[in-house]
Amino acid sequence: MARIRSIKPEFTQSESMGRVSREARLLFILLWTICDDAGRTRAASRMLASILYPFDADAGKRIEGWLEELEGEHCIVRYEVDGSNYLQVRNWLIHQKIDRPSASRIPPFDESSRVLATPREE
Repeated sequence: MARIRSIKPEFTQSESMGRVSREARLLFILLWTICDDAGRTRAASRMLASILYPFDADAGKRIEGWLEELEGEHCIVRYEVDGSNYLQVRNWLIHQKIDRPSASRIPPFDESSRVLATPREE
């Protein structure tokens, strides 16, 4: 079940957000809408593009670059478990107040599961 997420007023003044593109900032906020209560979601770029940008035909080709920007600023971490790609928003519980959190069905990030180089999806 989707939850209501919060954007703090100081989000726009964050230096890490200032170092990524406008599109990456929007993606970061949109990711919050599909993350579970632990800040995790599936991370296949084609799937993310279809869910988060259903009206933008170019999103499928650009989303991988936006994810790379966010990962470069340590906003997210992408990882793989049993052949499936996931991402976790870093510092999730610092930025989101979760009342009565549900247990995550997505495996947690482990350093050994980090995706170092993600091939572009067709």
